[in-house]
Amino acid sequence: MVIAAIVLVRRVLIGAWILVLVGLISLAVFTRLNTTFIIRGGSMEPAIPLGSLVSLDFPPANAIRAGDVVTITAENGVVITHRVVRAVELPEGRLFEVKGDANSAPDPTLVPARAVVGRVAVHLPVAGYLVAMLASVAGVISLLALLASGLLTIWLIEEFEAELIDERIRRERRAQEVRGAAAGGRSRHGAIA
Repeated sequence: MVIAAIVLVRRVLIGAWILVLVGLISLAVFTRLNTTFIIRGGSMEPAIPLGSLVSLDFPPANAIRAGDVVTITAENGVVITHRVVRAVELPEGRLFEVKGDANSAPDPTLVPARAVVGRVAVHLPVAGYLVAMLASVAGVISLLALLASGLLTIWLIEEFEAELIDERIRRERRAQEVRGAAAGGRSRHGAIA
């Protein structure tokens, strides 16, 4: 019973370790193959929560419509992700009125199409925190330490499991020897000389 529980714990830990590793590799591939940004403010909540990772696609400006969520670079260099409220055509080109879902009013200035980095195609809640952590040396070291400690824990559980199995085999052999000796002793005492 104890061995079965240990085997179950070991299998769950191995599965969790593999899941974490596959998730990290997938996240790394996702961020390398796509243009991504981390949402660092709450202006798009609840649709896109703080700490989300957003991936962009790049439609032409005339394909962006009201309701689309776009990432823009403001004139001061700040990157903002807001929803398009309306698109307007003016002599200087296409402009967008944008607003954060959590904001009470649209942004005070219209955004020129050239400031639009892209349209949000996918957002992954919480993944931005992980990407931000992995962007630092301390975050990478922490993650490597977590993976190494997971492997060490799995190894220790395997060793403990092997010791329990060996002990059970020794007990079974001793029990067989005792039964064999008892059976052998009865046949000698019951024999006629």
